[in-house]
Amino acid sequence: MKRKRERLHKKGNMIVFPGTVERLLDQAEDAMQAEDFEEAIRLSEQLLEIAPDLPDVPGILAVALYETKEFEQAKPYAAQWLQSDMNEYFEAMELYLAICMQLQDYEEVEDTIGALLDEGVVPSELKQKFLYLRELNGRLSNRFADDFIAQPKEMVSFESFLQLDRFHQQELLAHLESNQAKESQTLLCQIAGHDSLPPVLRTVALVLLRNSGCETPLVIRKFGRGISVIPAQLPLPGEDEVTKKIVTLLRQALDKDPSRLSLIEEAVRKFALISYPLNWGAPAEVVAVAYENYSTFLFEGAPLPQTALHKLIFEVDQDSSEAVE
Repeated sequence: MKRKRERLHKKGNMIVFPGTVERLLDQAEDAMQAEDFEEAIRLSEQLLEIAPDLPDVPGILAVALYETKEFEQAKPYAAQWLQSDMNEYFEAMELYLAICMQLQDYEEVEDTIGALLDEGVVPSELKQKFLYLRELNGRLSNRFADDFIAQPKEMVSFESFLQLDRFHQQELLAHLESNQAKESQTLLCQIAGHDSLPPVLRTVALVLLRNSGCETPLVIRKFGRGISVIPAQLPLPGEDEVTKKIVTLLRQALDKDPSRLSLIEEAVRKFALISYPLNWGAPAEVVAVAYENYSTFLFEGAPLPQTALHKLIFEVDQDSSEAVE
C-alpha cells in the first residue's frame, strides 16, 4: 500500500502544487521496484529540490547510486539513511559498509563493525553476517595494503553464504579471482548447484569454476530443466556455436529494423547468461524464428505462441535477477 502524505512543501517562496511530492515519491519507488535506477535517481534529485527533509529520499538515492556504481555519491546518502529511518537501520548499515568497502575505506568498516559488536546492538540473527563482513573487510584490506599479506586459507562456508543478502553475495563472488576460485571450488560448486539461488549468481559461480579448471561433474537445474556438466569443458556464456548462429540469423532477418534487432539481441544475451549452461533445447533456426515471434509480441502486441520454447524465452527474459557485474 502506498503511503499517504498530505504535507505541503515550498520551493523558495513558491508552494509546490499539492500532490507533487507524493507523485514523485511514488514514481521513484516504482522505478526502484522496476530496477530502473537511473530514473529513481532523477526523480529523487527532483524531490531533494522541493522537499529536502523528506526521510524517504536518502535510502532510495543510496541504493540507486550503489547499483549504478556511483559509490562516492552514494556514501553520504547512506549515512543520511542511517539517521533518518531507525526501522531500517541495519539494512542501511549493511549498504553503508558495502559502499565503504567499494571505496576501500577499510579502517572505517573495521571501526564501525567493531563498535556495533562491542556495544551489543547487533540483533542475534544478524551477528554472524556482521562477523563475516568484518572478516571479508580484513581480507580486502590485506589484499590492497602496501605490505601485502597472503590471503587466509579458510573460506566462508556455504551456510554463511546463504545468510548474506544479495549485496554481499555479489561482493564475495566479485572478489574471487582465479587463484582464489581454485581454493574455493567446493563453495562455488555448492553455489552453482543450489536451485534456490538467483540464476545469474549461479552462472557467475560456474564461470569461476570453469576459469579455475574445475573437473568436478555438476548437475545444474534452471527453469525446470537440468544438465550434467564439467565446468572446465564449458564455453563462456554466449560463446557457444548455437548462440552465435542464432544471433547471425536474427541479424539477417531484422537488419532493416535496428531497434527491434537491438532489443532481441539483448534478450538472447540475457538468456545465454541467466540460463547458462543450458540452451534453448532446439535448433538455432527454430530459436531464431521464436525470437522473431517474441519481437512481434513485444513491439506489436501480437499473441505469443504458447509453445514450450516461446514460454521459456518469455520466462527467462522476464527474470529480474540479472544484477551481477
